[in-house]
Amino acid sequence: MGKLLRIILIFTLSSSTFAIAQQYTIKGHITDAKTKETLPFVTVMAGQNVYALADENGRYELKISSTSARNITLTVRLVGKRTERIELSLNPSQNIITRDIILQDNDNYMSEVVVTAERDDENVSVSAFKLDKDVIDQSQANSLAELLQLIPGQEIRNPDLQSAQAINFRSANTGQSSLNNSFGISIVMNDNQLNNNSNMQGRNPIQTGGFNSLGGSNSFRSSSFEGGENPGGGFDLRQISVGNIEKVEVIQGVASAKYGDMSNGAIIIETSAGQAPLNFSLRQARADQNFQLSKGFQLSERHSIFANIDYLNSRPDLRDAVKSFNRVGGGLMWSAFIGSGKLIKNTLDLKYNTTLDDFRIDPDFATERRVLYERRGQTVSNRTYFNLETPIFDNFKTVFSYNGGYDYSFVEQFVNPGVLPVTGFLGEGVNEGTFHPSSYRTTRAIEGKPVNISARLDFSKALVYKNTDHNISYGFTYNFNGNYGEGRVFDPLRPLRTSGVVSQFGNERPLSYREINPFLEQFGFYIEDGIKGEFLNKGYNLNLGLRVDNQFNNWSFSPRINSRYNVNENLTLTGAFGISYKAPGLIHLFPGPQFQDIPLINFFNGREIESLYLVYTYQRPNDASQVRPMQAYQREIGAYFKKGLFNVSVTAFLNENKNGFSVNTNRVGLDVPQYELVEVRENQRPIYQPTGEVRIVPVTERQVVNGNYDRSYGFEVVAATKKIEPINTSFSLNLSYYDSYYFNDNLQYLERTNFQPGDPFWFGVYSGTQSQGGNANGLFTINHHISKLGLVMALRGQVFIYNYQRSFPSTDRAVGYLNGNMEFVEIPESERDSPFYDILSITEQQGNYFRRPDFTYFNAHFNLSKNLGKGIRFSFFANNFLNIRPELLDPTTGTFLSFLNQDPYFGLELRFTY
Repeated sequence: MGKLLRIILIFTLSSSTFAIAQQYTIKGHITDAKTKETLPFVTVMAGQNVYALADENGRYELKISSTSARNITLTVRLVGKRTERIELSLNPSQNIITRDIILQDNDNYMSEVVVTAERDDENVSVSAFKLDKDVIDQSQANSLAELLQLIPGQEIRNPDLQSAQAINFRSANTGQSSLNNSFGISIVMNDNQLNNNSNMQGRNPIQTGGFNSLGGSNSFRSSSFEGGENPGGGFDLRQISVGNIEKVEVIQGVASAKYGDMSNGAIIIETSAGQAPLNFSLRQARADQNFQLSKGFQLSERHSIFANIDYLNSRPDLRDAVKSFNRVGGGLMWSAFIGSGKLIKNTLDLKYNTTLDDFRIDPDFATERRVLYERRGQTVSNRTYFNLETPIFDNFKTVFSYNGGYDYSFVEQFVNPGVLPVTGFLGEGVNEGTFHPSSYRTTRAIEGKPVNISARLDFSKALVYKNTDHNISYGFTYNFNGNYGEGRVFDPLRPLRTSGVVSQFGNERPLSYREINPFLEQFGFYIEDGIKGEFLNKGYNLNLGLRVDNQFNNWSFSPRINSRYNVNENLTLTGAFGISYKAPGLIHLFPGPQFQDIPLINFFNGREIESLYLVYTYQRPNDASQVRPMQAYQREIGAYFKKGLFNVSVTAFLNENKNGFSVNTNRVGLDVPQYELVEVRENQRPIYQPTGEVRIVPVTERQVVNGNYDRSYGFEVVAATKKIEPINTSFSLNLSYYDSYYFNDNLQYLERTNFQPGDPFWFGVYSGTQSQGGNANGLFTINHHISKLGLVMALRGQVFIYNYQRSFPSTDRAVGYLNGNMEFVEIPESERDSPFYDILSITEQQGNYFRRPDFTYFNAHFNLSKNLGKGIRFSFFANNFLNIRPELLDPTTGTFLSFLNQDPYFGLELRFTY
């Protein structure tokens, strides 16, 4: 890899020797397909960073260097029109190229409307998919979570806006592995990287043993909802509306080296900008209402502003407003071309978004519980493109982004656990607690003020060397994450207890984020060479990249390779390999200290003043010094065949995730002094004294560690046709199979129930846990499109072919033990079967394999979209419109467990464009 880096640097720094300097001029007119009139202020992009803006007469002109690649892609974009991508060949004998461009309205009268995700052959990643504007409009999605159901490997489900929504790529694992997978997916909107690094809206993971939102799961009628926050997991996709999104690129494989702080893929989003017609849409689906309004204003030949507003109200049940989710957002994007030659383009993006996930008190609920999650976010992001050619770059781009917010999680509940002892001591040692009333109303809150600041500088240089095209990119990135809220705010003397059981870990302590000052800094640089040439008279594309990052003082090196080889004009072979790293979030690095309360004297006589709760509080400070970034290895091979109207691609992959985040539990001994009650006094606190004895008490130490390992392999098959004109229909088929293995190397501790002082074994210590699972799914889509009528009908059939879980056999033998002094003693492997250790034996677990369900089943969905004249579109969708609901039965007793498909769900949309 060092040799590769030197070669790329030599190519870059000596580019002036590779080709004779020469200028190409590309110009033409842009017209409307229907009216034949010229279209002003259309953006034309050559390659990645060279821009031009058509004038008021629809004329455009841009200049590129002859050292650029011999082929160039023009991307022509105007909001409300279908984006055109045009391949041009550059001939050294022809300096001026004239190309007129015709744009179609982005409506159902287009010659072809796409309703499924397509391969993105322009992406560096060889297995990327794209969702263009026509797909987005046809999806009728309320959020990015619903839109991404269209990519291979995902399941089409009814809209669910009542719980935090994240996504997994190429994995069948659940639990902590699923959380790590979603946490490692990067979301980049307009070059602004969104992440969940600053999210600390959860309970203390080393107190609870996992990453949980404050409210946890809640039930309403027959439904159950997960928390409204996702600490330690992926970005909540409910926050992102899709009305002003122009394009989404989904990278499930090896991403470009320009993207850092990710381990499992990326979602790249481009939103609308520039001149645009007035667009208003209204959606209604059961108890969900969503409306969006947008308009682009051309202020002058060089300046434009795009504005949008979004409102969403969602309830799980039309009959009741106990549970609801609301989202209100809007934004302004100012675009400007600067300089006499318009060689500088600047875009300033301002966004505001607020969400409220509320679970009100229902008088029918005995717990009288209320849960809410509120978020307010602001974004300021500025991008500047410079088309300034020098010997070491043709153009460069600067990006600065600020994402700030206010997060508030709140739980209120009336509890009746009885009179129980409690302490709120914040130190370590012996202290006097108190007793809380038998019933009371308690509240817990977490206030966070997350901050994410990022900056990047990207350069590009295109050149030709010995008949090989090189598109070299390099740049620098910086990211800062912090959280400066009040933190976990509650009264520790009024714990959230719902039973009479007193847990040593049940009483958490408040924690001020301002006082602990959690922050995370990352910086890195990358270099990448996109090589295009011929080998054995066959064309190839080879992308070689290297990324170097420093993530909280941990250096990482991430080589990434993507390759395409054109066997012939119809068949392309692909392959990729990459390493990437995901930094831990603030919830991993700054969970807060752990408290464990060990009762010494618990005496209550009915009067609090005459009672005594003496307790030893054990405090373990947070120690994240050993936490490292997650590491991902991705490998894939594939083939892509395209001939005429038909195309098919097959991709096989193997992914490994090392150093995944988890919470480790360790048992240690603590010397606790003993006390005795001496005298009970009237209207006074009892008198107590130390006995002089010390007792060893086993305490639990938890910390966030890199204890998870995941391995997933599988394949994806995507087959599709273009529109077949005689029947006005296109077809597509997605098949995916994922098989995932999980291993946690954290040791397991089991206390002997009959332990007596003097026994040699107090705790048995056993090896970590492992599991495996897999699934195979398919989606077949029939898209019937009659252009003259402006009618689109899409029928989707989803098949769930196979789903299994496997548990591995585990030995009954211990790998070590804790003796009477709580000292760990490892048992040599050769001695573990000795009869001396039979007392530590546990029930041996046999490995089990089971399918659930043990049959294949189907589902069917229908979408209809009709233009009612120019500028008005009506859309309708029906999920599971055939009401296919097979039952899942217990394999042993035959009793009913659940339905496999969701109930039918219908919705409609009206869209007005003027």
